[in-house]
Amino acid sequence: MERSHRADIDALRAIAVVIVILFHLKIGGFEAGFAGVDIFFVISGYLITGQILRDVRAGRFSLSEFYLRRARRILPALVTTIGMTFAVGWLFLSPEALRQLAKEATHGLLSISNIQYWREASAYFAPTADQLPLLHLWSLSLEVQFYALAPLLLMWVGAGRHVFRLIAALGLLSLAAAVLWLPHDADAVFFLTPFRVFEFALGALAIPIEARLAPSPRLRSLAAACGDVVLIGSLLVIGRIQAYAGVSALVPCVAAAVIIAANAPTSLLMARPVRAVGIVAYSLYLVHWPVIFFASFLFGDAAQTVAGLASQLALMGALAALMFVAVEQPLRRLPWPRFAQVASFATVLLVGAGLTHVTFRANGVVSRLPDDQLALFQLQGFGLNKCGRTIGRLCAFGDLQGTRGVELLGDSYVQQYVAALDDSLKTRGMIGHVSTMSGCPMLAGLTAEGPRARVCAELRDSELPRIRQSQADFVVIGQAWQNYLDLGDGPAAQARNAEVAHHLAETIRLLDRPGRHFLVIGGQVRPVNCAFDPLRMLPGPRWHAPAKPCDPVPKGEAVAANHTIDVVLSEAVRPLQKVTLLRPSEVYCDQDCPVVEDGVWLFQDAGHFTVAGAQRMGERAAPIFATFLADD
Repeated sequence: MERSHRADIDALRAIAVVIVILFHLKIGGFEAGFAGVDIFFVISGYLITGQILRDVRAGRFSLSEFYLRRARRILPALVTTIGMTFAVGWLFLSPEALRQLAKEATHGLLSISNIQYWREASAYFAPTADQLPLLHLWSLSLEVQFYALAPLLLMWVGAGRHVFRLIAALGLLSLAAAVLWLPHDADAVFFLTPFRVFEFALGALAIPIEARLAPSPRLRSLAAACGDVVLIGSLLVIGRIQAYAGVSALVPCVAAAVIIAANAPTSLLMARPVRAVGIVAYSLYLVHWPVIFFASFLFGDAAQTVAGLASQLALMGALAALMFVAVEQPLRRLPWPRFAQVASFATVLLVGAGLTHVTFRANGVVSRLPDDQLALFQLQGFGLNKCGRTIGRLCAFGDLQGTRGVELLGDSYVQQYVAALDDSLKTRGMIGHVSTMSGCPMLAGLTAEGPRARVCAELRDSELPRIRQSQADFVVIGQAWQNYLDLGDGPAAQARNAEVAHHLAETIRLLDRPGRHFLVIGGQVRPVNCAFDPLRMLPGPRWHAPAKPCDPVPKGEAVAANHTIDVVLSEAVRPLQKVTLLRPSEVYCDQDCPVVEDGVWLFQDAGHFTVAGAQRMGERAAPIFATFLADD
């Protein structure tokens, strides 16, 4: 049996969920709202550890019953939330956005969302938080992983005298690991369970402290009051200093553990309305982020007005109350036999994950779009989307039966030229190839920095030999040069730029052979002042507020921004034979460089063409391409 509600814990739940919601609504003063999730972890550590230890020491603990009880508590509302979110997404989202939602839904049902977000956080085209309808499920996945592992540990040591010493040691180890690993992979520290164990451990350690405080009501009241003050004060402080979520929530977590250990009815946080919110906190947490996501997607800036924020809060409250009454409470105590419960939960999870995965593999079901929206969607995809065939990470485009070839070498800044070159290659009976992996320098001797360094080095060391051995007579080289060159002044910038120029020249010499020609693409037009909203830029089956169009970039501004890049590249290729330099800012632009034209976006972000933008580039660069691809 689970213990009856404790008013102070319900109040803590209320505080936690409210600050998370207000933080996600971007309401000023609640910048520390991320710590609400950490407080939830402390509460779970206390409740789950206490429940398991009581049953283990009484000799009545059943692992299967524990897991089934957790399933009844978590899964009905979780599956309902995912199902409702997916249904709304099916009605309104673009294929690309629905594909992302389908992936999130699959991982949410399997309780591995936190691992997905960690793996994708460093991806070159990683979606931002406001593009992820189920982002908040990372914390629930992490909790489920704790529920899976905690009983196994406590069954082993639960009857011993030193169980809390072991928990304290594990908590200290987790905290030390989080602090030490934070500079190397902050996303892992945020999303992965081992780095959050210290928060669950703090909750567990409230149990022996509670036992020591129990005989003294005055001491308990004092501890609770101190905990309240430290909790509120710490939230104000870490909100002002913009501290990193996770490790920086240590003080609020300690304060929450003290409040729990005090178990005092005089806590400042125990007003009846606060406790009422705490009772429905789980349902409220589940529904809050999809409401925020779809309000922003459907209504744009109107969602951030006072009326928009109030409407979102009201809808969250109504949905949470309905979920609590109609789903969470009735299914928490199912009268069915244990086997029927297990079979039902397993079936729902597997069928749901199967349906969402099929949607993902179907690329968001493009057939949902009307014909006019489908044509617009295809124009506003990334330039690489014009691939005619993809095998592994190699994209083929142009005339797929062509006997002469073109190789594209570089990162996503060259991949977008698939759409720019596709028609030219088809008319000439030529086939093109490019790797579909983004965010990596492909020049001999030039290495990436950060967590992608090893992966990028492996890609470069496979791509360069492949292109060297290719029968293609034409090689196009393009990179996000601003990421590798130093656009400043002074000796350090000159030395760095000379180094990159050397790597470019060495790469061309490495790949050169009789009859082979090279085209180097210079600095890309980058509309850095445009507030791109990728989610609303793409069309869906039904109406949503369109993204705000952006002003064109003045040509003089684009040329000036790329001056250093184009000068360095020009100097690098000048001594070489059979090498042409294409300067996009001079070719793409008239007096201005358009970002949107006739309602069609030509850029998908500040540097990458859509298919429409790449095709415009291809049309304007047609004379250069013709000279480059001509027979000697």
